[in-house]
Amino acid sequence: MRKIIICFCILFTTLSLKAQMISGISIDGGNIPILVYIGGNQMCLPSTSCFIANLRPDYYTVEVYATRRTRPGERVWKGERLYTERIYFNGNGVKYIQVRGMGGHRPDRPDQGAHCPEYGQYDRVMSSQLFDTFFNKMKNEPFSSDRLKMLEAALVNTDFTCGQCLRLVKLYSFDDDKMEIMKLMYPRIVDREAFFTVIDVLTFSSNKDEMNEFVKNYSICR
Repeated sequence: MRKIIICFCILFTTLSLKAQMISGISIDGGNIPILVYIGGNQMCLPSTSCFIANLRPDYYTVEVYATRRTRPGERVWKGERLYTERIYFNGNGVKYIQVRGMGGHRPDRPDQGAHCPEYGQYDRVMSSQLFDTFFNKMKNEPFSSDRLKMLEAALVNTDFTCGQCLRLVKLYSFDDDKMEIMKLMYPRIVDREAFFTVIDVLTFSSNKDEMNEFVKNYSICR
């Protein structure tokens, strides 16, 4: 019996030591399914958390994107980027990262969508890659009327974020043109609580007041 107890203690100690040796980077998305990339390589299937084990000491570029859970055979959807950072991992212990600006880790740069609406609102949002293509087509279109037609067609089946709206608004120089785009896009913006960042690009305070009134009246009507 004594030998059994001794063997059990040795086994328990060995397992405890092995557990302590586990090291890597742990990424927590809260209740949001995420995709994690390190050095441009996808590390996990869609999940609310991802653990990359036993990394050697080095600098790593970590990118985290919003996604949704997929069924077998369904293509993985890569949505808005929630986090990007080049970090140093010393090879020991576990480095924890919480996305969406929690836990002291900075989110992506503000001009690329630092504000992140709730995951459930992302189903119809134009992906970052597709939006870049759409933005360039809008930018290269010489006639404002044709730009407007392109945007109206996109809005039929697509939602946008404030960050995307802001980039489109900045294609225009005059407040009247900017306001036309804002009013057209606002009903299809998923993170309206951040729309003040779009309104802020207007030059004149009277136009800002008009847009704030538009937002207020739209909310009341809804």
